[in-house]
Amino acid sequence: MTSVEDRLTALMTAPLETLVDPGHRVRPTAVRGWRLPEPDLLALAEYGLPDDVLMTPSFQTGAEPTLVPNLAGPRERELATADDRFYDLGLWGSHDRTPRMGAVRGDGRVLAVRSAPLTAADLTPALRGYHADLYHPAIDFISSSVARFVDLAWRWRAAVPLFAALTEPPLGCPEAEFDTYLGGCDDCERIVLRGFERIDPALRADDARSLWGQLVTDRGC
Repeated sequence: MTSVEDRLTALMTAPLETLVDPGHRVRPTAVRGWRLPEPDLLALAEYGLPDDVLMTPSFQTGAEPTLVPNLAGPRERELATADDRFYDLGLWGSHDRTPRMGAVRGDGRVLAVRSAPLTAADLTPALRGYHADLYHPAIDFISSSVARFVDLAWRWRAAVPLFAALTEPPLGCPEAEFDTYLGGCDDCERIVLRGFERIDPALRADDARSLWGQLVTDRGC
């Protein structure tokens, strides 16, 4: 039987069209009016984004970008300028603290966009002491192009069920068995993250601030 590692390895190079599920594909209606590189427009029009894992796609309908950057600090200014505007692609996650996904007008980078940085002050008083150094910037990097972002989103959707096949050993199992399980998780996460870096060389999955890296290591096992 093919191992999970082998299946994930194959998934990272499978043709994208074989991974798209029409029943969970959301596509924009006004993409032709957007000022994005042609490959990005084609990827959105043909493949769209999945709606049942990670993100909540909800594309703006107008031709002009609706998201404006908050250049709150140096991390934000590394990624955006005051003149940048972003096309709204929806939420990176599914709750009210999740940033929106914005495609930068002109160059097509995909950035996470908040109205303001998320800090400990935004948490309930009981949690603030545990997260005193919390800082999620108002602008964060997701992908270097919309086309690469679309590709990664569908591959991650296909990878999630494979991670679920890595069954955690029962309580009280021998330590060696649990170590084998953890090693398998690490191997699978590494396969996906290295595959993502090949698809989008601008990603640095081992960077603790990488949104894709956080997603894979938090959700992998």
